[in-house]
Amino acid sequence: MEVIELPGIGEIKVRRGANIKYLRIRMAPGRGIWVSVPFGVSRKQVERFLEDNRQWLVENRKSMEVYEQDTGVGLQVGAEVKTKFHTLKIVSTSESKPSYKIEGEVIVLAVPERVEFSRVEKTVRQFLLEIYLLESRRYLPGRVKYHAEKFGFKYGKLTFRNNISNWGSCSFDNNISLNIKLMKLPDEIIDYVILHELCHTVEKNHSAAFWKLVGQVCPGYAGLRSRLRKYNTRI
Repeated sequence: MEVIELPGIGEIKVRRGANIKYLRIRMAPGRGIWVSVPFGVSRKQVERFLEDNRQWLVENRKSMEVYEQDTGVGLQVGAEVKTKFHTLKIVSTSESKPSYKIEGEVIVLAVPERVEFSRVEKTVRQFLLEIYLLESRRYLPGRVKYHAEKFGFKYGKLTFRNNISNWGSCSFDNNISLNIKLMKLPDEIIDYVILHELCHTVEKNHSAAFWKLVGQVCPGYAGLRSRLRKYNTRI
């Protein structure tokens, strides 16, 4: 695939196609930046178009990078993923096997430079999930207990899972399960998810009574709920 290296921006993929009628720039978390180009448009014209849109590229690329860091999207060599207590840095190494070292709050995961990242991506993802799980066990029980005691909720077992469909759940028996990827969210949103599930120990559905209870224990929950939608439950 044709690629243009734009100074100050980085790599931009060029996609040409018979059905493309206009020059258009797009970007997506984990996928990078690309420009759609009609046949007949020269590379020089594309470069000029990118320069004309440099400010837009700078602003939106920064927002995308923040999103990738907050959500863990776009795992690759050079990426930095911030969790509750750590920053995971993925670097390349001349060694033949992956390795890691802990430097305070920074965990450096080294992957072999002679191996395509797609071949070790599963290992990297599993490594990040282990960090999320360890941090969940360290942080979440205390927060659940704190809110339960503060507002008088009673709950059963507390478990942690790698879910992709929800941030938490509460069973009929009041057992609460929390998504380990809560460890990539801000504290106040984590607390909202916990309070949401604790409210389900009283109200088992999302009725008006349920949301009234949520509002009593978590004023301003609507804003937190809206912010939560900006995150995803995938790595």
